[in-house]
Parts: sequence; structure tokens; C-alpha cells
Amino acid sequence: MSNSISPLFILLSSLFTFSATASQVEVLHWWTSGGELDALSELQNKVEETDNTWLDFAIKGGGGNSALTVLRSRAVSGNPPTAALIKGHNIQEWAKLGFLTSLDDIAKQEQWDAKLPEFIKPVMKYQGHYVAVPINIHRINWLWFNATIFNNANIAIPRDLAELISALPQLEVAGYLPIAHTSEPWADAILFESISLSILGAEQYKQAFVDLNLQVLASPAMIQAFAKLRTISLFIDDNAKNRTWEQSTKLLIEDKAAIQIMGDWVAGKLLQEKQQLNTKIRCIPFPGTAGTFSYNVDSFAFFKLKSVSSEVKQAQNTLASIILTPALQRDFNAKKGSLPIIETTDKSNFNACTQQAYLDYQQATRDNTLVPTFSQAMATTTYVQSAITRVISNFIYDKSITNQAAVVQLVNAIKAAQ
Repeated sequence: MSNSISPLFILLSSLFTFSATASQVEVLHWWTSGGELDALSELQNKVEETDNTWLDFAIKGGGGNSALTVLRSRAVSGNPPTAALIKGHNIQEWAKLGFLTSLDDIAKQEQWDAKLPEFIKPVMKYQGHYVAVPINIHRINWLWFNATIFNNANIAIPRDLAELISALPQLEVAGYLPIAHTSEPWADAILFESISLSILGAEQYKQAFVDLNLQVLASPAMIQAFAKLRTISLFIDDNAKNRTWEQSTKLLIEDKAAIQIMGDWVAGKLLQEKQQLNTKIRCIPFPGTAGTFSYNVDSFAFFKLKSVSSEVKQAQNTLASIILTPALQRDFNAKKGSLPIIETTDKSNFNACTQQAYLDYQQATRDNTLVPTFSQAMATTTYVQSAITRVISNFIYDKSITNQAAVVQLVNAIKAAQ
């Protein structure tokens, strides 16, 4: 998930001297692909309809590590942005360091406790106080496939993990790239997460990656998960190391690749490319994970600023308020490919995959099979997440590591990171 960033760039960002004023709302994020930018423009436009000016602070890098590196530099130098895209356990870590400001006034005024889903409220709070605002719910355990390729190759759509593994060599023989992957650590983590969820099921997945239960982490089922990862990873091509996730999506559109294993932001990219979802490019839950829903929640954390004037605080509250309005929830998520965090949002203009995700989300909520993604630090701390991800990426690209050795490495890495 990490992306290289030059020392000069970090230095320049730390010396960057402007700060938010009554008319400036500076937002740090790493949404730089077409679909992401289309979605973000909805938030920007709605902010600019008020008396505030949007200052865009975008740092390229799908996993966000580069952006967070720059954010640390800005925060430590006493010049943080108004708000930053921060997720999951990262919110607690920033709040614990004293960088985040309370949003309790606007939260109480607009009844966030009544509006937000129960599972996300503790993530947005620190010591009982709101310090962040969620904007959506992403589904991670999707598999995207080119139906034309499967039809031309006369290969059945995989319904379980065994059928997926059986389809890969057939797709290769037919002359297609079986899997369009990006060899970024966060994408490697998504691949293993999907496999693990397929093998472990929701309950054991939570025991392993939320509770960090060493028995489950060292179990035969986890060895099997690494074995399946090894088999699937053999179909990752060498060009994956130079490919972004959106370039992988383009390979599906261009009929060059058959499958992409990635979260539902792929839908945003497909919409931006004028693709009609669930026609040529289709979505299904990752084989073996139907009935479960692995979620990521994008959210904006709000920083303590140098100025404590009422105008500056009002600008922050305005941004926070806009994020949860029905219009923003509808328009942003329709373009991002994600679900709105507000249950009552109008979903009639959402694409077919998002409509299906909503039904699956409701069912998983009822069945207690809604699970936080570890690939995006929703399930555990960033320290543990990074440790897990290193083990996964090392395993994928070092074919000498055995399945059993990978499990030992996983257990030891998690122990060291706790």
C-alpha cells in the first residue's frame, strides 16, 4: 500500500504555509483516478455553494500511505489541513496524539447518533466525541469479470473458489490475461482477504483479523488460504508491478483481461469510462463469499487549526454537515460506486452492482456476516495491518516461501505489531 515519495516533496509540503481561513476549506486525500475525482467534485461543488472555497490537497497513491506521510509532516509542523481522508483505526491513532478537533456541536445539532449505523459510530469517535465523519460504505469482496471473454472461451462463471482456480488456466489457454492485478501491497492484501473470507467464513475471519486469535491464525484453514493464494498468484503477470488498479480495470474494458479482484471503486471507474455495469463487465461476490460483506468506510477526520475563530470552526462544521446531507450522499456515492452511509438516501440512480451491494449489505447486517476489511485498516490497527500485508506480499512474490512458513510468519508478525 505504500508509495514512494521524494524527500524534497515532503520538505516542501511541511513548509507550505497557508492555513484554513473563514473562506478556505483545505481537504487532503488520495482520490486521483477518474471515478474518484468525479465523485469528489460533488463534495467540492457543494462546499463552493457556501461562502467557503475548496482547497484541494491531492496526493497520488491508491493506498494512501504517501498522503498520510505528507499529512504527518504538515500536522507536526503545526499546519494541518481542515480535514483529511483518514479511515478506521487510523482515526483513533490521530486523535490519541491530540491532532483532531471535536465535532460534537454539529453532530448533536444534526443528530448523527440517530443517523449513522451502529457499527461505524465508535470508529468516528474518540473517548466518546466525534472527530470524523463517514461518507460511504465500500464493499471489498467483489470479483469483476468480462462476460464476453468468458462466453467466447466457453467457461462457466465461477461459483466457488475451486471453480475460480479451475477457470484461470482455461482463460490463459484461451489467450487472455486471467487476472488483472496491481502489485501494490494493499491490492495484494485485498486478494488474500477475499480468499481468507471464502475459506474461513465470516465468524472465523473476524476471529483471525479482528480478534487476532492466534489459534485461528495458525490453523489448517489459514494454511489452506495461503495455498489457494499461491495457486492464484501464479496467474499474476510480471506487468502487474507497473500497473495501477484503474489500468487493470481498463484491461477488462479492452477485452484483454478476464478478472479483477478489487473493491467497488471499480464501479466508479467503469462509470467514468461510460460502461453499462452488469452487461459486458459484471460483478459477483468473490467466489465462496456470497452472504458475507467485507466493508471499508471512507471518512474525513477534522484537525485542530491554528486559528480558533468562530469563522474557521463554522467552515469545518459546514464541510462536516455537507458530507451527511441527502444530496451529497446520493450524488457522491452514485459516482464513487459505494453505498451511502445514511440508510435513507435515495438509491434509485445507483448502478446495478451498487444496487446488489445494498441488498447484500442489508442481508449481511441481519445475518451478522458484515466484516471489517483488514486490507484498509478497518479490522485492526495500521501497525498490524502493515505487518499482515508485508507477509502477504512477500509470500506472493517469493515463491520459495511455503504455506506453513507463511502462517508462522503471519503469527510472528502480528505478535510483534501488537
